[in-house]
Amino acid sequence: MANAIINTGILIGTIWSLEAMLKGPPDPDKQTTIAIVTGDAPNAGGSIPHIAVWDKDGNRIGQYKGNANGHIDGSSAKTITIDNSQNGGKPAQPEYISIVMQESDAICLSAVVASGDSAQWTWTGDMGYTCGAQWYNSEFPVGSSNNPPRCVWLDSDHTNGVIAKGLSMHIRDFSGDPDLVSQYIENQGRLCQNSARMTFQPEPIVPDSVIPFFHPPLEYERASDGASHGTNPSTGGALKNPDQGIDRETRAYPDGTNMGIHNTRRRHARDMAVRNGTASPNVKGIKNNRPDHLVISNIQGHSAKELCEHPNSLGPDFVSMVESIFCDMETEKWWPLCDATHSHGCFDLDSQTMRDDGSSAYPVSIKQYKTSKEWK
Repeated sequence: MANAIINTGILIGTIWSLEAMLKGPPDPDKQTTIAIVTGDAPNAGGSIPHIAVWDKDGNRIGQYKGNANGHIDGSSAKTITIDNSQNGGKPAQPEYISIVMQESDAICLSAVVASGDSAQWTWTGDMGYTCGAQWYNSEFPVGSSNNPPRCVWLDSDHTNGVIAKGLSMHIRDFSGDPDLVSQYIENQGRLCQNSARMTFQPEPIVPDSVIPFFHPPLEYERASDGASHGTNPSTGGALKNPDQGIDRETRAYPDGTNMGIHNTRRRHARDMAVRNGTASPNVKGIKNNRPDHLVISNIQGHSAKELCEHPNSLGPDFVSMVESIFCDMETEKWWPLCDATHSHGCFDLDSQTMRDDGSSAYPVSIKQYKTSKEWK
């Protein structure tokens, strides 16, 4: 499990329209800011999602309805300012968030930062990865961390095998408080099998959908964290009832989710790894959403082996220079890089092709890349 939860600020800027300037500056105490951060996975940029926020009691604070032509680039952050227009303009902490893709260009989400009424909480894609959402490595760091979080996939029309159309969460519970994290480590069901805490939503979620809430509201061991830690005044420490809200058998996705969305394209037999005459048991469908691209990573902690073997990874072929391993995402088979020790059954990084003289244990795929990118 990825135990570290990054809790850091993102520089937030607001550009006022001429109309807003004439009216005078908005009252920041009556606004909520949401920063969404995309990873550096290929095709990670896409349509700007729709966002809704609620307070601790499940009262909606406000909404942002994205522009159909809006776009967020990969490895970038976009800050959205939402007026507290649906709660009478009162200051409120944005404890619950819904992020829904309405347009058809998928994104790979690596972080969400919610701020309002003197509170700030940060969720990262590592939490989705931990619970079994579709993910890919990323080069883009968040805040002051040197370890870029993984990103997780969202798409409105499920093309390229993306299961989730949206994501709902109780973002307060991703504060990084060590007592709260210890409760998740003790029982991951508290984090992953809890609809109100975090759910990767397939159909039929829409921007106006009401998400799951904790009823009654959660209680924490500390009413305020600021006096003892001098940081976020609203983390609250451990949960008094840590098992509250556990309600499903599956982890990232709701019970009954059509996981067959991930199987919308069958691979040709020659592209599948074969073991004793049968296909790899982990191969389920689309796993490489950009087969003509190669990522070469020098980042410590990026594992080509893990990416290949994980059932919910989704993205292009990958090289870990730290491991000296190449991952063929379509077959879920990894190979060593060619060197003085490996002359066949290996990946030639110079030519970006597989090298095979017929003596390797498994048949190799023919690889032809149009583009590649090296992560430093």
